[in-house]
Amino acid sequence: METTIDINFKYTEKEYASAVKWYYMKSYRIVFDFIVAIILIIIGSFLQFSNPKSVINMFIVVTGVLFLLILIFAIYINPKRIFRSEPKFKDEYFLSFSNEGIAFKTEHINSNLQWNHYVKFSESKEFYYLVYGRFMFTIIPKRAFVNKSNEEEFKKLLIDKIKVE
Repeated sequence: METTIDINFKYTEKEYASAVKWYYMKSYRIVFDFIVAIILIIIGSFLQFSNPKSVINMFIVVTGVLFLLILIFAIYINPKRIFRSEPKFKDEYFLSFSNEGIAFKTEHINSNLQWNHYVKFSESKEFYYLVYGRFMFTIIPKRAFVNKSNEEEFKKLLIDKIKVE
């Protein structure tokens, strides 16, 4: 028997930014990078106080601060900027999942995808992430499912068709 799961949703800026932040925090070594940046700042500051004329000590502090600012931009600012600048994120999404593939429709997209387009999937408390490349994924809000049974059928289909991350 063919199971088809139909969902529709529209992202909000806050939801999109939250989803991207969660995925980056989980999938990339962001926490490690934050720790490295803080350690650079602390060590460089300590060395700077003990030898204020050292250019190398100041360079360590500046490097740590720049690294920290880049991380803050990537995690907290850039997802909102991307959402605001990309019209397709403001569209209503209509997706239909079946054993044969995924029908993906918005005002800007009308596509039928094969399951092998996605290489893995991941799940958070509020979203499913269908990953198709490095830093590239489709976010499916769990609120889009009409009921828990519908969501469970979707998850079974994911497990059957895509590698779990």
